[in-house]
Amino acid sequence: MTPTMRAQRQTQKLRHTFAEELRTVEDIVVGLVPADYAAPPVHPGWDVRLLCAGALGRLTDVSAQLERPSASRPVTLERYASHLLATRHRRYDRAVDTAGQDTGPLLGDQLVAVIEDVVAGVVEGDLPALVDTGAGQLSLLDFLRVHVLELVLFHDDLARTLRAAGRQIVAPPVEATATAVRTSADILAARAPGKAIEVRIPPFAAVQIGDPVRATPGGVVAPEPAHTRGTPPAVIETDATTFLRVMSGRMSWDSAVADHGVMASGLRTDLSPLLPLIA
Repeated sequence: MTPTMRAQRQTQKLRHTFAEELRTVEDIVVGLVPADYAAPPVHPGWDVRLLCAGALGRLTDVSAQLERPSASRPVTLERYASHLLATRHRRYDRAVDTAGQDTGPLLGDQLVAVIEDVVAGVVEGDLPALVDTGAGQLSLLDFLRVHVLELVLFHDDLARTLRAAGRQIVAPPVEATATAVRTSADILAARAPGKAIEVRIPPFAAVQIGDPVRATPGGVVAPEPAHTRGTPPAVIETDATTFLRVMSGRMSWDSAVADHGVMASGLRTDLSPLLPLIA
């Protein structure tokens, strides 16, 4: 199988993964009652109403970007993730403005409508091979990966808030979680090139990275000499949920270690200098 054919198959699979997670989130939003929108936030500052407003804005952008021909300079997956991280405050302000205009149930209805549009486009649309993200053009494969990751994070934020209020919320589909973990792991490996530490997130991913302490002002670890055979001298292992929350700043590294959500052995296994990687 040629690299082009392999990428096409991966992209097709991702389209279905994204659509499946969109439908799962849609079912949760459809089931919200007015009291849910006022549930105390678990992710600081983001109650259910604001979470829905933020998702509405992001998916509206995704829908528009998938229909827009690319005319911008290419960017890597890691650079696009950095752009999303750098603009997170702007997106929060936008979500606050949107949430201030409508009631929670109306925002939910609008979000469901946008999800329906995105699902139709992802499943049936003639999508561009390169997507104009506003921060540069990104391959459709990486664009879908990033937005599966964003959707899984939204799903987790929503589920944690509602579970704290006593609601039972379904988990994301396994393939969506796998995609989110692998995407985050690839961003981490690109941000910190090297072979000093192995980061394991079983059963979904394992990557080798450089020393986080050597992070440059631009946020990328300078490549370093390292061993070339066998397991690196330092190993970090964690579960998928903890990994995603730590990588996105929803949980601090110290808290994850203290709660035994992260097991680390060897030197230089504190990833704090690199975090958060994604918004």
